[in-house]
Amino acid sequence: MGLTKNRSDLMQILLWRGMVTVLVLLVVAWFYLPSVGLEQRYLLAYVALLFVALSVIQSLFIRYPWPLSIQLFFQFLSDILLIAMLVFATGGYQSPFVLLFGLVIVAAGTQAIVLLVLSLAVFACIAYLTALYGFAWWYHIPLPAEATLQLLLQISVLMLVGGVMAVIARRHATLSDKSERAAQQHQDFQALHTRLMASMEEGVLVLDADLTIRDSNPAACAIFHISEHSGLNIRELCSIPHGVIDVLQKPKNAGSYRGEWQQDDAEYLVTVGKFPELYAGSCWWLTFVDVSELRALERKVAEQHKLAAMGRMAAMLAHELRNPMQTIAQAVELVTRVPEEKQVNIQRIVSEEISRLNRLVTDMLDYTKPLTPRAKPVEIAELLNASIEQIDPNGKLSITSVCDVGVLNIDADHMRLVLDNLLRNAVLASPLSGTVSLRVVEDSIAWQFSIIDHGDGIPKPLQAQVFEPFASHRIGGTGLGLATVWQVCQANHWQVSADSHAGTTIFCVRGEHVRWRQHG
Repeated sequence: MGLTKNRSDLMQILLWRGMVTVLVLLVVAWFYLPSVGLEQRYLLAYVALLFVALSVIQSLFIRYPWPLSIQLFFQFLSDILLIAMLVFATGGYQSPFVLLFGLVIVAAGTQAIVLLVLSLAVFACIAYLTALYGFAWWYHIPLPAEATLQLLLQISVLMLVGGVMAVIARRHATLSDKSERAAQQHQDFQALHTRLMASMEEGVLVLDADLTIRDSNPAACAIFHISEHSGLNIRELCSIPHGVIDVLQKPKNAGSYRGEWQQDDAEYLVTVGKFPELYAGSCWWLTFVDVSELRALERKVAEQHKLAAMGRMAAMLAHELRNPMQTIAQAVELVTRVPEEKQVNIQRIVSEEISRLNRLVTDMLDYTKPLTPRAKPVEIAELLNASIEQIDPNGKLSITSVCDVGVLNIDADHMRLVLDNLLRNAVLASPLSGTVSLRVVEDSIAWQFSIIDHGDGIPKPLQAQVFEPFASHRIGGTGLGLATVWQVCQANHWQVSADSHAGTTIFCVRGEHVRWRQHG
């Protein structure tokens, strides 16, 4: 490519030199041919023929891969020879074409080669002196005495022009070198950008302020079934998550937003971000990370954990079922032997044990059923009030709630299951005069539910296993409530923790903000 560009530049220089030379020859023919002798006419004809011959030779030499500096030197040196012959043929000392030497030096200075300019300046001076003294010798016309000062002045001007153009050429060369390095760096960055985008498995889209796609990588094009650099507006992509459009259409949004999206049997973690300032017209960036394998692995691990937990609880379950069954059997055996007035107590005991078995079966069904979170906008205050009313329908318990959150994108049924279990445990663990506090707060990153009771607390040996099945033995409980809470939190990617000390127990459920979550 560089060789082709050099040839093009040389051909362009040759064309311009040809036009200038033809113009000079026309001026010479118009003004000098009528007033000069036959010998000088022959010399001018030789100059024209030499110009044609040199032009042909130069056009042929351009085809050879010689260095650019040698090609230029040959072209400008031939110009100096032609000008020297022209000065010789048009009067020598009295020729007005001496200025053409300076024009050649100026033209050479535009090529950003310092040595070329200085060399041509020296050769121009030599050629000029040769033409002057050759004319004087050929025609036996000695130079006048006053010509010496003028000759020195002309030679000094040529050398001065050469020096000035050498400085300009050096500056031009420095700027050209910087420009070439910058262009090469830009090309390298472009190539690196192309390779990087092509090698990324994550889909990437770059949008301008009007949400038009300015850049994309093959992974994103495969996800949306579009061609690279299609120039489409992101609103035209029918499969784009609606939550993405909602985020992009709010100018006040400046942070990153994240959500999950299902498309073509694949699950993607989609992140939307905004550039701090416009860069080359780009305003937004979006990434689409395929998390299908990760989510499948998480589900598999959760199932394996559930199977392991169910294996551990098999022996415990036999004991938990045996106790109420033995109590019921003994009650049935005694009901025919005791007086009628005592049978009421036996019936009450049987009813309580049956209720306990029913709760145990219900909790087991809650624990073993598959969990598939379906997030949607939920009014948190309404969710809290519904959970409190279920635990305390008559408003006799001391349950206080503080909610600093409006709407969250969560699975309402799953959160109700967590809140109902934690509130029920907190109420049963607190003394009659104790207060259960429920507080919901959020920041720019996450939200947090806190349930606080003032009961006897959790014994230290049980704090590490509090979320395991049958780890707790609270009176009236089945031992599966907190295990179910832990399982629901894991399925929704929430964090649940318990902290108990000095007669205070705090259960916290924390989750990151999910601005949108779309499936299908």
